[in-house]
Amino acid sequence: MTPSKAKKKLLFVDDDPAMVKMVGKFLESSLGPELIEFHEAASGENGLQKFQELLPDIVICDINLPGIKGFELCRKLRKFDFRTTIILMSAYDENEDYAIQAKEVGADAFLTKPIKKGELLFVVNFILRIDTLNQTVMDKNQQLEESLCRLQQANKKMTGMNDELQEDQRRLNDNLKDILRMNTQLESQNNQISSMNRELIERFDSTVGLLTNIIELNQSRHRGHSERVAEISVFIAQKMGLQEEEIENLRIAARLHELGIVSLPRHETVEEALNEGKSRHHTSHPLVAEMLLKGFAGFESVAELIRHMHENVDGSGMPDGLVGEQIPPGSRILSVASFYDHSMVEHPDSPVLEILKKVESRNGAWFDENVVSFLSDYILSQSPSKDEKTISCSVFALKEGMRLASDIYSESGINLLRKGTVLDRDMVNKILKFNNVDPVAGQVQVNP
Repeated sequence: MTPSKAKKKLLFVDDDPAMVKMVGKFLESSLGPELIEFHEAASGENGLQKFQELLPDIVICDINLPGIKGFELCRKLRKFDFRTTIILMSAYDENEDYAIQAKEVGADAFLTKPIKKGELLFVVNFILRIDTLNQTVMDKNQQLEESLCRLQQANKKMTGMNDELQEDQRRLNDNLKDILRMNTQLESQNNQISSMNRELIERFDSTVGLLTNIIELNQSRHRGHSERVAEISVFIAQKMGLQEEEIENLRIAARLHELGIVSLPRHETVEEALNEGKSRHHTSHPLVAEMLLKGFAGFESVAELIRHMHENVDGSGMPDGLVGEQIPPGSRILSVASFYDHSMVEHPDSPVLEILKKVESRNGAWFDENVVSFLSDYILSQSPSKDEKTISCSVFALKEGMRLASDIYSESGINLLRKGTVLDRDMVNKILKFNNVDPVAGQVQVNP
C-alpha cells in the first residue's frame, strides 16, 4: 500500500521572471500539481504578504531582492512560523560566505545560482518524504488489522471442520499452513512497527534533550534547574501514586517548563521570569512554552501541564484562575518543585529547612499541602548519610571509581554528567578532552 502524499505549498520569491517560470515549470513537470502548489512573488514585500496569506510549507527566496532583501525576509518569516522550510539562494560570490549568513538568519539551506534542477528536486522530495512518515505508520497498522481479521476467519473455519476431521483432514492441513504463513507475516510486520516505535521514541528523547540544553544556555545562574525539578517532581509523583504515563509526561514537562523563557517578549527579562516570588502573577513564559509545544505530536499533555504551573490552589493564579483539584496534579507538583529549587539557587547560604518553611508558608494559597508534604520527604531522602564523605576537586583530580555528588556542567551550560555517576577511565578521559574546548565550571563534588 503506497502512502498518500498531501499537497505542499511552495512560495518562490525572485525578481527574475525567467527564473520563476523555469522553476515553476520544472516542479510541475517533475512532481505534478497534485504534490506541489506553486506560488510566486517578485519582491520581498510581496513575498512577506503572500507568506501571511498562504502559510506555505516551503519558501525558496533570492538574497538580492528589490525592497526587503532575502536575509531580512528570512528573519521576518521565522517570526511567523519556525516550521516552514526556508531555502535562500544567490549567485556565487567569492567575497561573501552566503551559506553561513543564511544559517545565521534561520534558513534551512542555501542554493547557489544558477539552481541545479537535481538539487532543487532533491530538497523538495526530501520535504515531501518526511510528510509521508506518519501516514506510513497508519498504513502499517491497517495492514496488521487486516491480517488479524484473516487469522480470525481461518480459526473459525478450523473450529467448524473438527466435526468432519477424517473427511476434511487435507483441507485442515492446508489451512494450518495458511495460518503459519500469516503468523510469519504478522511477526515481520510487528518487528517493523516496533522498530519504527523505537526510532520515534529516540527522536522524541533527543528533541527533549536538545530543548533542555537550549534552556540551560539561556539561564547560566540557574544551571541544572530543569533536571533538579524533574528529579523532585518524579519523586513526588511516585509518592502520590500517579500512573506511569502521567509521571513520564511530568518528567518531560519539568525539563521543558522554562522553554518559554528563551522566547520571552521584549518587556520581560530572564531574571524577572526566574524570580517566581515576584513574577508568578505576571510572567507569560508558561503560555509561551505551551504555544511552542502544543503544535507538536506527543507534547500536548506536556504543554497542558506547563500552562497551569502558575495556577494557585486558592484560585488567584494564572492564566485560568483554577482552584484546588481543578489544577492538574502534575501542574501542582511542578509548581512546588520549581519554586523550591529557584529559592535554593537564589539563597544558596540558607538552610534547606528554612527554604522548606518558605514553601510551607504558601500552603493552601499557592501550593497543594499534600504535594508540599511529599517535598519534605524528598528533602529528607537527599540528606547525606553520616558515613558518606564529599570532597571538592578540580577536573584534573578526577579518578576512576569516584562517584559524582553533583552534576558536572561546562561553562557554556552543557550538562556533561549527572549526579550519582560512578566514573570509569573512559569517562575521565572524555571530560578532560571536553575541558580543553569548553572548560568545566567550578569545582567538582565527588564521593571518593
